[in-house]
Amino acid sequence: MNRKFLRMILLVRTILNENGKLKVEDIIRKIEKQFESYQDIKSLKMDKYSDTTFSNDKTAIKDSWKIDLECDNLNRYSINTEFEGVFQNDLLNSAIFLSSLNTDLLLPGFVIPEARKNTGLENFFKISKAIEEKLELQISYFDYSTELEKNKKIQPYRLKQKDFKWYVLATDSSDVPFKSYALERIRDIEIVGKFKPKEIDFETPFHNAIGMFTNEEPVKVVLEFDPRDGHYLKANPIHLSQKVLSENKETIQFEFFVKPNEDFIMEIMKRTWSLKVVGPEFLKEKFLGLWKDAIERNK
Repeated sequence: MNRKFLRMILLVRTILNENGKLKVEDIIRKIEKQFESYQDIKSLKMDKYSDTTFSNDKTAIKDSWKIDLECDNLNRYSINTEFEGVFQNDLLNSAIFLSSLNTDLLLPGFVIPEARKNTGLENFFKISKAIEEKLELQISYFDYSTELEKNKKIQPYRLKQKDFKWYVLATDSSDVPFKSYALERIRDIEIVGKFKPKEIDFETPFHNAIGMFTNEEPVKVVLEFDPRDGHYLKANPIHLSQKVLSENKETIQFEFFVKPNEDFIMEIMKRTWSLKVVGPEFLKEKFLGLWKDAIERNK
């Protein structure tokens, strides 16, 4: 963790907290205030955040993260959070965690980190380096079904996080555009050589999907919840397409345009105690089958 990266993270977070309301002088004052929490850490200590440093950080955020800090005619800054691509969203969600991969970072005493650990970190840097240097890899990949390891030759392109798991998006000898491999299932990694990257669209397959699965065609899904779960989903949308269709004292109804695959079903199952599947009919039948099987198992 270095001072510049921390500044960039704090700059994005500060603007997002009051999106469109802060001028440069306000942002600088708030950044300096936040850095007071790091005064005991020599490598992160910063007393003054200048206009020049702000300008440099703004440029670095645009160049490295493809996120624009937009300024209106009143010199107030904002960030458009409705990104075309999912990776900017992933970046904002993961930036603090990525910074903690460096053992030089010491969080302030008032921060209580998540006790549940991210998986696959032992392979994170090897895979990152392979992506940067365009290295083809031979990996030993553990199959949960057979409990056997399979040797696979992959060409890694991207790293993606879901919940507390890291995946590498890579091509192999198959005909599919790319596959995702969970980092914690990789047992051994050997460098085979260099590979020539191809132009691959990694964003579109995830656009109407939740999580890592990209199978199924997107459809309109209507779900209903009680007010508690409904208000939670309003505050924490599970997909960009989510919108409220109706709301009353008893229920809140949502519409989604998503791929109704395994990850979507697992996400919705988290709130199954108040869930009502309004449509489509095939998805309702899917849930009824899952609930029926669960009842049989638990008799």
